[in-house]
Amino acid sequence: MDNRVATWDDLLGELAQAHSTSQALGGAEAIGRLHGRGKLTARERLELLFDPGTFHEIGLLAEGLISVSGRAPRAVPADAVVTGWGRVDGRIVFAIADDGTIAAGARGVIGGRKAGFIRSLAQRTRHPLVQLLEASAGRMQDMMGSQFAGAAGASGGGASAGLTWASGRIPTVSAAMGFSFGGPSFQAPVTDFILMTRETGFWGVGGPPVVRGGLGLEATPEEIGGAEVHSKKTGFADRVAADDSACIADIRRFLGYLPSSCYKYPPYVAPTDPIVRKNERLIEIVPFDHRKAYDVLDVIAEIVDDGEYFEMKPEYGRNIVTCFARLGGHPVGVIANQPKVNGGINDVRAGAKTNRFVQICDAYHIPLLFLQDQPGFMVGPKAEREDTVRAIARYQNTIFSVDLPIMTIILRKAYGYSYWLLGGKPVGADLIAAWPSAAISLAGPEVGVNTILEREAKSGQMSEERRQALYAGYREDSKALKAARGFRIDDVINPADTRRYLCENLEIVLAKRRSNPGPRRQIDA
Repeated sequence: MDNRVATWDDLLGELAQAHSTSQALGGAEAIGRLHGRGKLTARERLELLFDPGTFHEIGLLAEGLISVSGRAPRAVPADAVVTGWGRVDGRIVFAIADDGTIAAGARGVIGGRKAGFIRSLAQRTRHPLVQLLEASAGRMQDMMGSQFAGAAGASGGGASAGLTWASGRIPTVSAAMGFSFGGPSFQAPVTDFILMTRETGFWGVGGPPVVRGGLGLEATPEEIGGAEVHSKKTGFADRVAADDSACIADIRRFLGYLPSSCYKYPPYVAPTDPIVRKNERLIEIVPFDHRKAYDVLDVIAEIVDDGEYFEMKPEYGRNIVTCFARLGGHPVGVIANQPKVNGGINDVRAGAKTNRFVQICDAYHIPLLFLQDQPGFMVGPKAEREDTVRAIARYQNTIFSVDLPIMTIILRKAYGYSYWLLGGKPVGADLIAAWPSAAISLAGPEVGVNTILEREAKSGQMSEERRQALYAGYREDSKALKAARGFRIDDVINPADTRRYLCENLEIVLAKRRSNPGPRRQIDA
């Protein structure tokens, strides 16, 4: 028995050793295996996320225990999760990062407590929260049996509840950088920005072992919840990144457009791109013929500050574009029909994509810019089986309830109820302008003529002269200049003046913001 009284040197040495043990993660061999799979460690990821030298770790000395197949329990440094806060572009951001070098990143009870504390602290101090998820479903060794009932923070239930409360109040991010099956996949939908790495990130209710054990079915992680599934088919992922570094770069870009909380307005960045810059290229980008396709992203790049935009769900609902950008230094949410994909028609996927994007913009007070060139809503048996009407209704409920500055530019076609919902007067648009090439109507002239003359055509009594006269009349009545003369839209502008027009008017409509911003809504999963 050592009766020697400990000295400060003893205590500080013990503390330094404890720090060293926790910071070593799973050890050099485990780190090497992780790097071999093209991944970074939790702390390497956090170094990329935060401004240099700003990370403050919380819970470094927390320690879990794990026992496998009757072996003696062994300590789990930091309980396989690194938590704390740092600064992103000078602003405070909280983070939770799973450590994939121990227990494949599965989170134990202690790790769950750490994560829960960080979530709560982010909410109470009104700062963004980023989750870098490796495999943070509950560690099975800690969860089996009735003890599961008290382990909600680690297994996902408590996390989902906390994130639901945070929805629309503080920006929240979930990135799958590993096998994020189970709990993390239930947390992610209630966060604002959902990412995954292309070959190493996965979302899903259960991974291959669970599917095999529960269904007797062999399936690969890619088949269950890989990038192809969630970027193109379900739309679950907002972005897919090539690797860990690209994923974290996307997180930093996303946060740059949002305020730290709903109690502030989005950050203004003094522009270096002149507000008065002409857009002469626009008449070359957009064909005068309404039947010809083009890429609306080229239009966006020509208009916004420095040609920079950040697209959400780029591989899902591709007939509409949703992205963040800046106009005269102010963040805006851009919603633009994409004529090169199905003519820019609005369907179920486009509706779901637009609905969530508008909710995020409304929650964080980001003005909306609509760029319209669309033939209306998709119709037909397939569209009805996909429940198009309900998708339209969901978006309608959102757009009619927003409290935002809204500006709309009609590039070419603006037909049907879509015209109203995509930045028309009924949704409270502050400014609606059109290019001289634009046409506004209930439907395209061809559709209108064919519908009105259907009975005459079937009976053989329709004359070609009557058809051509009706068609010419509808084309004339649909012209932007006619709408402006009746003050049904606010202006018709030269395409070359589009950027200047938007930047100058944005400064005006921003004045409608309340002096004290606050909570607006939760974001639909």
